[in-house]
Amino acid sequence: MKGNCALYNFETDLRESHIYPKFAIKYLKKTGSKYLRNVVEPNKREQDGLKLYLLSSKAEQEFGIREKWFAEKIFVPYLNGKLSLNYNENLYYFGISFLWRILLTQFRTSNELKKQWYYSTLKKVETEWTDFLTKGILPRNYHNINLFFTDEIITNTTKLKGVDFYLTRTMDSTIVSSPNKSYLFIYGKFSKFIFWSIIKSPDYGADLYDEEIHPIKGAFDIPQSLEYEPFRIFLGNRIKGFNNLPKANSEQQKKIEHEIMKNPEKFLKSDVWRSISNDLDLEK
Repeated sequence: MKGNCALYNFETDLRESHIYPKFAIKYLKKTGSKYLRNVVEPNKREQDGLKLYLLSSKAEQEFGIREKWFAEKIFVPYLNGKLSLNYNENLYYFGISFLWRILLTQFRTSNELKKQWYYSTLKKVETEWTDFLTKGILPRNYHNINLFFTDEIITNTTKLKGVDFYLTRTMDSTIVSSPNKSYLFIYGKFSKFIFWSIIKSPDYGADLYDEEIHPIKGAFDIPQSLEYEPFRIFLGNRIKGFNNLPKANSEQQKKIEHEIMKNPEKFLKSDVWRSISNDLDLEK
């Protein structure tokens, strides 16, 4: 498909770009089902996650370098049990490139975005992040990028259902804003990794000490302490909203059951069943 590369702004043959990292999609399929289900359209089966004609080969290659780094230095080590993770400038680039793709997806798929009070602000974010991704100019106003590592839920003191499944198995993204216009985030998650950027907020002091990614280098020690209250409130509301989404219809449920029954023993040993059964135990 011919068009302008969203990153470098030159006309080219556009690639059908993954919005969520391809390695994360492969992991979710390997540890669950070969099909992914769209949470907004549960009757639609997808084999490869959300994709858009967005980037040139040059942009894909640039993003691919950092995705490979993240997969090898953060994603796999953490899933294999490593709880102290050092990082370099590649993590900041990866975080912005992921949230930038989410922002571009919102611009291209949401008809209501232009009507929102924060639309002009998000366009400024896009400009700063694009300058960083293409020219290495550190964002001056919209530099906050955070990463929170999730894991299997041991206790659930809330009344929320499906907490483990949402935190460890879903891919999700959105723009978060408050009715009084005091907060604005860009949010995206895959597997056990939650990225978000605070675009507007009252002073948060040291509340993000354990989550904020430094542009040059740093380290994460897990488990982290999540002190930033607005984000904690949003996360609880997001899980609640996720559980209220439409379920797959009876025809699609039969297809899911048929797929499981092809190899029930494999399913009962899978991460997806471990997460579902853990939630059921916690909700008793």
